Amino acid sequence: MRKLLLLLLIPLSVKAACTSTELSTYKSLSSQVSTYYDYNEQTNKFSITVYNISDKLKIKKDNNEYFGNGIVGETIIDNLEPGQSISIGIYPKSGECEQQKAQTVYVNLPYYNPYYQDKVCNNNTNSLCSKWANTTSFTYEEFKQEVTKVSKQQEETKEPEPEIKKYSFLEFLGDFYMPILLLIIISGSIAIYYLDKKSKFDF
Repeated sequence: MRKLLLLLLIPLSVKAACTSTELSTYKSLSSQVSTYYDYNEQTNKFSITVYNISDKLKIKKDNNEYFGNGIVGETIIDNLEPGQSISIGIYPKSGECEQQKAQTVYVNLPYYNPYYQDKVCNNNTNSLCSKWANTTSFTYEEFKQEVTKVSKQQEETKEPEPEIKKYSFLEFLGDFYMPILLLIIISGSIAIYYLDKKSKFDF
């Protein structure tokens, strides 16, 4: 009986649950978070800058946590490989909702094309010559061959420009002889008619 009384007297700490209202507030704050990425050609790696992170939020990637610094509340996730789809979770920084994800941000990193400045790409609109084209399946020689092949195919499929025919005077008469003759006959007939009509009224 004494043990039971002692247990009743011991204060029990009950952790409050995360309410929908609190979580809604965190979701609203997380909707203001934005990202942009940069590429470092020396390391061949990307970095993602996450900003507008409220001081009530933190972000997670894999097992790492990041917090916003400075006035704009930004942090940088670096050493990222090209071509990856990065998933960034946004969570409350502390409190009862700390384990509840407020939002997920996805960043699709492009591939980097190390051959885009090659001379074979000079004045070339081929999509393989884009700085962010995926050329990971090509060796340098294969890349050059593929760009050259596609460029030739594009040239072959171009529609020929319409030919503008230039006439000499004799060719002009030959091609338009009948219309010109008819015009002369009609014009002459009208002129004769009016001259004849006029002569009848002249005294």
